[in-house]
Amino acid sequence: MPSTVLSSTLPLELALLASSTPLPLSPLPALAPLLSAFAAGDYQLILTSPLASSILTLSTVQSSEDAASIATNYGDLLAKAVETSAHHPLELLLLGATALKAFLQATATGPPLGLTEATLLPPAIAADKKAISSLKLALVRGLSVDGESAYNLLPYPVLFSLAKAILDSPRLEDGDGDNRLATAPWWRVRVNLMHQRILREAAGSLHDRIYGDLATIEDVLLPSLGAGADGARVRALYLVERATVHTFYGYDVKVRKDLEAAAEATGLQYAITGRLGKRTKFQIDDLSQLVVLAKSREDYMAGSNDATDGDEASQVTPKQIDLNDDTLLDAINFKSTTDAVVEDNYLPASLRSLDPSSQPTLHPLDGVILLHLAESIKNTNPADGLTREEMAPYATRVLQHATNWSVHTMGLLVRSRLEAFRSRTVERSLLQLQVVVDQIVAATAAAENESGVSTFLPKPKEEESAGVAERLEYAFPLALPMRWEVEAELAGRWVSMGGLRTALEIYERLEMWAEAALCWASIEKEDKAREIVRKLLFEGEMPSVDADVDRQAADDKEDGEEEIVITDDEEKEPVERNPPPADAPRLWCILGDLEKKPEHYHKAWTVSGNRYARAQRSLGIYHLRRKEFDRAIEAYALSLQINPLNHMCWFQYGCALLEAERWDGAVQAFTRVVGIDDQDAEAWSNLATALLRQGKAQHSSSSDTNHTISLDDDDDDDDDEEGQLAEKAAKVNSNESKVKALTALKRAVAVRPDNWRLWENVLVIAASLSPPSWSDMQVAIRRVIDLRSAKAGESCIDGELLDLLVRHVITSSDTFSADEPGIARVVVELVEKRVVPLITADEKLWAVVRRLAMWRRRYGTALECQEKAFRVVSSRYDLRTDRKSWEELVEATGEMVDAYQSLGEVPRTEGLAAGTGEVVMRDWKFKARSVVRGVMGKGRKGGWDEDEGLWGKLEEMAESLKA
Repeated sequence: MPSTVLSSTLPLELALLASSTPLPLSPLPALAPLLSAFAAGDYQLILTSPLASSILTLSTVQSSEDAASIATNYGDLLAKAVETSAHHPLELLLLGATALKAFLQATATGPPLGLTEATLLPPAIAADKKAISSLKLALVRGLSVDGESAYNLLPYPVLFSLAKAILDSPRLEDGDGDNRLATAPWWRVRVNLMHQRILREAAGSLHDRIYGDLATIEDVLLPSLGAGADGARVRALYLVERATVHTFYGYDVKVRKDLEAAAEATGLQYAITGRLGKRTKFQIDDLSQLVVLAKSREDYMAGSNDATDGDEASQVTPKQIDLNDDTLLDAINFKSTTDAVVEDNYLPASLRSLDPSSQPTLHPLDGVILLHLAESIKNTNPADGLTREEMAPYATRVLQHATNWSVHTMGLLVRSRLEAFRSRTVERSLLQLQVVVDQIVAATAAAENESGVSTFLPKPKEEESAGVAERLEYAFPLALPMRWEVEAELAGRWVSMGGLRTALEIYERLEMWAEAALCWASIEKEDKAREIVRKLLFEGEMPSVDADVDRQAADDKEDGEEEIVITDDEEKEPVERNPPPADAPRLWCILGDLEKKPEHYHKAWTVSGNRYARAQRSLGIYHLRRKEFDRAIEAYALSLQINPLNHMCWFQYGCALLEAERWDGAVQAFTRVVGIDDQDAEAWSNLATALLRQGKAQHSSSSDTNHTISLDDDDDDDDDEEGQLAEKAAKVNSNESKVKALTALKRAVAVRPDNWRLWENVLVIAASLSPPSWSDMQVAIRRVIDLRSAKAGESCIDGELLDLLVRHVITSSDTFSADEPGIARVVVELVEKRVVPLITADEKLWAVVRRLAMWRRRYGTALECQEKAFRVVSSRYDLRTDRKSWEELVEATGEMVDAYQSLGEVPRTEGLAAGTGEVVMRDWKFKARSVVRGVMGKGRKGGWDEDEGLWGKLEEMAESLKA
């Protein structure tokens, strides 16, 4: 086909080939019927067209290989066919997008595709069932990335391989400027994210490709969008899809930013607030209930195809199961806004006037944003009831109106997950998930010509089923789960409810043998789990869930001894399967976990061709637990070479490096951890520790170098000078390390402000700087007191560092003014309001308070502090057995007498008597003599009157007071 210029005026390559509206005419006339079929969701027409046949049947590939060889190498031949194709890039883009959406239809949404893979393949293969089976197996194996295998029963691998071959092809990048397909990177992101989702774990190479294309879209495509409604919609769609990518890889902070930007682009107004209402059937008074108030922009709704019919929008959605509880209402019964007093002045007027029970219809994309906001709440908060209570109103708001099949389905899934943790809603949660699974499985199973699929509810009639275009319109921004994913989720729900037998049957049907083995292991049936895994890895019968084996243990989870029968097969040396299963590396790792044998992890690494990151990660954990740090470090390093995105692996790697005292490596490891997740407070704390140790090691190394002995006397002076310079540089570097450590710790307490240990570390490091960070010290002391004072009392105060802080305040200024801002006023407030109320038995803290009072010229308060400190010392010790206690008491007595003598006759500077000439204490001599007499009396009882040294000091005090 001759090349045709693709004009830049064509809107986003026919509106991303994803709109259900009539598409504009293409500059390629032959594409017109195919574009119409794409818009209508008739993917079968496109996939059976000459355009698709020329690629799928390998007509452009000259090969004399037989059917078996073609089947084995079909993936590579398909990629070659795309590269050598003469079709226009826009034609290839249309075919790739069709294959991807058809794959989604057949695996996630339905309705039935009505197309078998045999009709897509070359005739030589289509006529041979064995060749088709080999081809599908080879394609699934070919989808492995970085040692991570795809789901072994992946439906329609031919379709996905076609989409991958086209959308990943450089052919879509042909041309530049107006001739270039601007949306090709966007489709690459979609197909690579789909590829990532069908793998067991995250793959680093796919991550890099996805984020590389996202950067291209950000730099090239988005700036070309106009400022109108269409441009805003496309921008919002991109932001939501990017948020799904961030969510998958755990970049939770970025998720929230993208969702807020998307809401701004669509004009969505939303807020979570409280409204009066009843939650139970017997509730009399209306109480405040959480609710999400949301409203789409009116002109945005007017331009939406889904909202053109108003209240008559599509009602073809999965059935909602009623709660049918004897206490809880199906939904919160909110008090009418006409009867309730609404004082949410912080909300926009358009939201304040909304009736919580009758809110306007949301645009489907706005519903997608709300569902992702609920997911972000879960990912950034503890997994507890409060988090679920905050998430529930978002799902409830989306489910108020049935505007789109996929959005409604995802809302039901979110609500089902939230209700799985409450006794009164767990039944509906399970049944609702079962209904969603049934309708997805029934639709996609029919696509593969399966029969006999039973459902919990009657299957909907064809006219009652949502169309293809509606189901797939928001499939990408929603990231709808695949068929096997929702079935596995249902199995996991049955496990949590004790229905292990049902869960095992689901896993067996899905051939998720590893999950089945983990089910047995979860009820302490490791022998059964080991048997399943070994049958997969070694020659023999395939594993199955025997209904007669351990039925009572499986259903009731009752403890008991299992009779072990040794068969002839077990006595023979097992023979490994050849070829091994597709997920053999994972199975070997599970066997290693069950049998606690590291050789199984080594086997997993070998079987994967040294590409399965989990194998080395499991080895690292094995050696780390045994304190074999060098071997653990080696294993973690190999794992991270394959998958550098694993947050926990980097963390454990850093811990091993810390234990091995490899400070530089530990700094790099924990830097990567916080780069992946900057909300990991423990990683920030460990990074601070690594930085401190690194600085100390550098300082020690420099000091050792400075003490080397020189045999050349003439160079002694030069060596001394160089040594001094080196030592000075080492101190500077050490201080820089402490500054970096303090910065890391401040980031940790920003994430976990309620962790007092982190605040204590901030205090210690801030005090060790040169000069100390006084502001950080006072904040840390204040936070430690706030967090620990209720339980620890005065012991939570570091007296030495508080004294250091007070001395700095005293030496920085001669006077104090309560009106002047600064560190002095803050420290005085800290001592008066936080420290003084806690002091009970620590005389050093009273000494700090006295020193601060003397600086402020509050002499009466200073003398009172000295008296309280003396009483603490006087009442604390057993003088009859402890000489040190006697010495401290005599010393405290001398300090008390000196305080009386120096402050007793000083004019008062505080209180009502200030400025009247009244002295601080008129009877100070009497009190001083009483103190000395009391201490001497204690000394006589303890037998210390024969101690001439200390007893003589007391006698001298008494004589001086008489004079």
